[in-house]
Amino acid sequence: MVYRLTYFLPDVDSEAVVRNSFIDAKPRQFADLFEDIYLGREEGLLVLKRLSKSDGHYFGFGDKVGPLNRKGRKYTFWNTDNFTHHPSADPLYKSFPFFIFVSNDLETVYGCFTDYPGWMEIDIDSDNNRLLTYKIKGSGFFQYIITGEDIKDILAQYINLTGKNVAFPIWAFGYQQSRWSYFNEEEVINVAAKLREKRIPCDVIYLDIDYMEQYKVFTWNSKNFPHYKNMLEKLHSEGFKVISILDPGVKVENGYEIFEKAKGKYFLKDKNGKDFEGAVWPGRVRFPDFRAAKVRRWWSKNARKYLEEGIDGFWNDMNEIAIFATEKDLREAREWLESASLEDGINLASTLGKIGEIGRKGHGDEIFHIDGTPHWKVRNTYGLNMTRATSEMIQKQHKKRPFLITRSAYSGIQRYGGVWTGDNHSWWEHILQEVIRINSLSLCGVFYSGFDVGGFGGDVNAQMLIRYMQLGLFSPMFRNHSAIGTKRQEPWEFGKSVENILRSVIEYRYRLIPYIYTQYMVGLMKNVPLVRPMVYDFKRAEALSIEDQFMFGEAIVVAPVYRPDVQKRLVWLPNKAINIFDGKIYKKGWNVVDTPIEYIPAFQLINTAIPTAQPQQFVEFEKIDKIVWNVFLGKRAKTWFYEDDGVSLDYKKGIYNLKKIIVSDKYIEIQTVKNAYETRKRLWEFRIIDKRGEMKTKYIEVGSDGKYTIQI
Repeated sequence: MVYRLTYFLPDVDSEAVVRNSFIDAKPRQFADLFEDIYLGREEGLLVLKRLSKSDGHYFGFGDKVGPLNRKGRKYTFWNTDNFTHHPSADPLYKSFPFFIFVSNDLETVYGCFTDYPGWMEIDIDSDNNRLLTYKIKGSGFFQYIITGEDIKDILAQYINLTGKNVAFPIWAFGYQQSRWSYFNEEEVINVAAKLREKRIPCDVIYLDIDYMEQYKVFTWNSKNFPHYKNMLEKLHSEGFKVISILDPGVKVENGYEIFEKAKGKYFLKDKNGKDFEGAVWPGRVRFPDFRAAKVRRWWSKNARKYLEEGIDGFWNDMNEIAIFATEKDLREAREWLESASLEDGINLASTLGKIGEIGRKGHGDEIFHIDGTPHWKVRNTYGLNMTRATSEMIQKQHKKRPFLITRSAYSGIQRYGGVWTGDNHSWWEHILQEVIRINSLSLCGVFYSGFDVGGFGGDVNAQMLIRYMQLGLFSPMFRNHSAIGTKRQEPWEFGKSVENILRSVIEYRYRLIPYIYTQYMVGLMKNVPLVRPMVYDFKRAEALSIEDQFMFGEAIVVAPVYRPDVQKRLVWLPNKAINIFDGKIYKKGWNVVDTPIEYIPAFQLINTAIPTAQPQQFVEFEKIDKIVWNVFLGKRAKTWFYEDDGVSLDYKKGIYNLKKIIVSDKYIEIQTVKNAYETRKRLWEFRIIDKRGEMKTKYIEVGSDGKYTIQI
C-alpha cells in the first residue's frame, strides 16, 4: 500500500506523482517503523524521525556516489553540474529522494519517497543515533510511505505512483560509440567505416557539441558539417543511428532565429522580470522555462526538425541547469581578486576556492519561472521537463519510442527517457562506483541507464578499458564516451590484442540481444528492472550486503573486476551456476573464481534458459534466422521470449508476441501466450547442460503461434 503523509503546506507540484493511488495517513500510523519527534522551521523546514528499527540497509537515491547501502550518509538533493565524482562528491546531477529500507533480519521492508523538487537534505542516521533527518528550504512537502512484501513489491508500487518506464527502441541495446568530439563529417564517417571494416558491431554514433555552429542549439556547423544530410544518409545506409546532444542554453545573438523567437516569451526570468542570463558553451545565453507547456511545444518543434533531417534521438546535457557564471558572479570575482594579496595567506586560498565554486552555485534565488515560481522551489525538475518536451512530441506525433537520455533528472523521468551518470573518470574506483550507480537507479525506477564506458575524464589504459567494456556489456546502455583532450578509447586504440578482446566483448552483447530485449520488455510490463542488486531477487543475508555483483535479468549473475591485475575474485552465487564464458560449474554459495583478462566473471544460474543469436553488425532482429537457447538445467527451467517491431509504441496496445518456455529433464514445452505481432519462423536450438556438465541438443522450428512439445 502507498500512504501519503503531509508535512505543513506543500506549495509546489513536482510533477513526479501521476497516480492518486495512495491513502492519506498520519505519521503515528507507522510507529512500528519510525516516530516523528520534531517538526519545526529552522531556515526552512526540519523533520526528525526516530527509527523504531535502525539495524538495516537503505537502498536507492539513484545517481549518488558512495556505498549501495546509503546508511550513515547525508545527501543533498539539488541538481548540480559536479564533474569530479570523488567518494564524497555531493550533490550531483540528479535527485531521486526515494529509498527502500530492508532490516538486517530481512523481516521489515518499506519504501519512502520524499517528494520535494527544491533544495533538500536527507540524513540517514549519520550520527548513529537512530535518526532520519529531512531538511527543505520550502514550506512543506509530501512523503509517501510504501509497504509491501519485499523490494520487488515496493519498487513496483513506487513505479505505479511515479509512472511506468517508456520503452527504448531495440537498437538502443546495441553498442554505442561517442567522443567529445568527432569534429567534422570526415571524422564521423571514418569512425563508422572503421567499425564496419574491423567487424566491430555498433548501432549508434554520437555528435557532441561541436556539430553545432558556435555551440548554438538547433544549428549545424556549416564549415565542418556542410553536407550533414548526406552524412546522416550514409550512416543510416550502413546501419548506424545518430544521436545529437542538446543543451538548454540559447545564445543571445541578434538574428539567431531560435533566440529571436523565444526572447521575452519563453525564457526564465530574473527578479526584475527580464530574461535571466548566464554563460555556458556559446557565451551569453538564456534558458527556456520547460515547466511551461508553451515552451515545451516550442522546443519540441525545433527538435522535430532534427528528427526530420535524420537525427534518431537526443542526449540532454548541461540541464541541471549548468551555468558557468553570471554578470553578478564576474563582478564579485573581480572584486575579490582586486582586493586579494599574497599576504592574505589562508584567506587567499578561500577566495580562490570561492571563485572555483561559481559554476556550482545554482542561482536558485536569482531565477524565476514564467508563472512566478522561484527556481529554487522546483530546480530538480528542470532536466525532467526538458526531456519531457521532446519525449511527448516523439511519442504523440511520431508514434515512436524516444531515444532520450538526460544528465539531470528527478523521480518520474522514466516516463520520458533514460539517464547516464555524467562525467565519470578513467579511474579503477569508478568501475565499482558505476555498478552501484546503475543498480541504485534501477531501484529508483529508471530501467534504461548507463555510464561513460572507459571513463569520460582522464586517460584510460588498455587493461582498464577492457574491464570497463566488460561491465558495459552488462549495463542497459552500452556507450563508450570520452572527453576532449583525453586519450582516445575506441576499441582499436590499444593494439590488435586488445582490439580482439573488445570485439569479442561487443559481439557477446549482440549474442545476448534476444535475452536482453525479452528481459527488458517483460520487465517494463511487470515493473522489474533489467539490472538489479542481488538482494532484489534473493532474500538472503549474504545478498543484503553485496554491492560488487548484480543480476542482469533473471538468469545472469555479473561479478565485475574493478581493480588492476586481479587474478581471482570472490563471488557469491545464490544457486549452482555455470560460467557463461568458460563453462565451469560452481556450487551454491561463496566461490573463488578465475578472472582472466579475456572475460568478466558472469554466471548463468541453474534452472534458467537464455536465448541468444549470432552477433550482427547492428541490430536487425527481424533478420535473425536461428535462436540458440542455452539451458542450465537442474529439474525445471521456465522463462519467456518476447518480440515486437522494436521501434513503435504498439507494445502499449498489446501488439507483441510472447511465448512461455518450459524445459524439464523429460520435455521442452513452448506455449504462445500472446500472438498479436506476427513473426518469422525460426529454428530454435536448445543446448541443455545438466548439473554434471553433460549436454543434449534439440531442434524445433517455431513460428508466431502454436504450442510445441519436444521429448528429451
